[in-house]
Amino acid sequence: MKHLQNNGLELKFDWLANFRDVGGRSGYDGERMGFGLVFRSEELSKLSKEDINKIKRLGIKTICDFRTDAERKSKVSRLNEKHGIKVIALSMNDKSREFTRKEFFRFLVMGTKEINFEDIMHDMYKYMAFQCNQELKQMIELLAHRENYPILIHCTGGKDRTGFMSAILQLAIGINYEEVMADYLHSNNLIGPKMKKLENVLRWISLFRVSSARLRPVLEVRREYLQPVYEAIIQEYGTIENYLQTACGISTQTLKSMRALLLVSDDKIIKEEPYARIVLR
Repeated sequence: MKHLQNNGLELKFDWLANFRDVGGRSGYDGERMGFGLVFRSEELSKLSKEDINKIKRLGIKTICDFRTDAERKSKVSRLNEKHGIKVIALSMNDKSREFTRKEFFRFLVMGTKEINFEDIMHDMYKYMAFQCNQELKQMIELLAHRENYPILIHCTGGKDRTGFMSAILQLAIGINYEEVMADYLHSNNLIGPKMKKLENVLRWISLFRVSSARLRPVLEVRREYLQPVYEAIIQEYGTIENYLQTACGISTQTLKSMRALLLVSDDKIIKEEPYARIVLR
C-alpha cells in the first residue's frame, strides 16, 4: 500500500506511488505555495476504485499528462473526462527516450555495453529544458487560470518529466533551489521499493548479465540530472523568470497571475481531513 505524506496528514493508496502535494514551501514575499492546488504522481492506469474515490475527493479539475501517445495507449488512465476532469496531453517526447525503448530488450538479452543510461538521462534532461518550451508554456498558462484548479501533473513514473516540470514551477514562484531539489529527490523515497522490484526483474530477464549499477540510472532521480540543466538555464538566461519569458514565450502577466493563485499567506491555509486545502483568493 502506497502513502502520501502531506503536512502531517496521510493518504493511502492501493495502486499509486509517487503521489504528493507540491505545496507548502515558501516562495516570493514570504508567502507559501498553497496546499491542495497542484499534485504530482506516476501514471494512473492501475488505480483501484478506492484510489479513484480518494483522488476525486481532492477535487482535481485538470490533469496534465506528459506521456507520449504510445504511453497513453499502452497504459490508459483510469481518471478522465468521465469523472468531470479535463485531461490535457502535453507529450514530452524525445529521441533518447525512444531509443531506450527500441534498444532496451536487446540490451537485456545481449548485455551490450553500447548503451550508457547515464548519458541517456543527461540528454533527456537537456531535451526537456531546451526543446519542451511549448509544453512548459502550456502548463504555466493552465496554472494562471483559477478555473483549472486543482491540477494534477504526471508522466509514467512521476520522477523525470514530472520532476522537471514541478521543479521549474516551484522555482518560478520563488521557492529556494535547494528546497526544490529536495522535493525532486524525494521521488526516490516514494518509488524506491517499486524500482528495486523492477531492477530485480530486469536483472533476471538478462540472466544477471546486466548489473544493478548499469540499470540504476534510469530507475532513480539524481541531483546530477537536474542541476546541470538548471545551471545551463541560469547561465544562458540569468533567471528562471527570464527563461520562461524568453525561451518559452510566457508573458509577465501570465507569471503574475500564476503566482497570485499559488502563493498565499499562512493565515489563508486551513487543514481539512484527509488533506490540507487552501482557499483560493
